[in-house]
Amino acid sequence: MKKIIAGLALSLITSVSYAKAFSCTAYIDGKTTGEVQKVNASKGAVAESKAASRLKKAGIKFDYVDCK
Repeated sequence: MKKIIAGLALSLITSVSYAKAFSCTAYIDGKTTGEVQKVNASKGAVAESKAASRLKKAGIKFDYVDCK
């Protein structure tokens, strides 16, 4: 049981330590739409998919999302 708890704690710490903060902006026809989304992810592509998912849930239409 101790090994399981230690393994879970280690995996959580590892995944959080590799995550970076991204600022993601949605665009329609080259113009920004909606508010800037703050996303934590390990890569830019993952951040873009997370931001797109959040925007879809909010009902905001967009062509693409760019994260920096």
